[in-house]
Amino acid sequence: MKSFKVHAAKLALLAVVFSVCGAPARADEAKSMAKAAVLLPVRAASVTSGLAVGIPVAIVRRASNRCIEFSGNFADKIGGKEHIPPMMMGAVLGMPFGLIVGTGEGCYYGGKNAFSNCVEKPFSKASFSLDTELE
Repeated sequence: MKSFKVHAAKLALLAVVFSVCGAPARADEAKSMAKAAVLLPVRAASVTSGLAVGIPVAIVRRASNRCIEFSGNFADKIGGKEHIPPMMMGAVLGMPFGLIVGTGEGCYYGGKNAFSNCVEKPFSKASFSLDTELE
């Protein structure tokens, strides 16, 4: 009796598998699968190059923006960014903070740009963090 239940369960599982596998495949699905299979190495190379080039580019962009921002903020706190002495003192304090924060943000956003933009548009400006419309 026990072996009969086991065999019945196996037959039911095989029936489900054959019914799913026997479903007709659409031509569009086969074409899109072939296109995805062909583009897989291209996308992988795009992600790799996007990480290798995009992260340093994003670090430079974010660090420069943060250095300017922190220098201006520190200068405003000690006398205003319209004058040269407060800007010099603000730069002394703002540059290290801007480099540290910008490096962290550049690593994050460079990797994010490489992964998110390489799937739809491999080797685009956005995947290398060179687009003007990035965070």
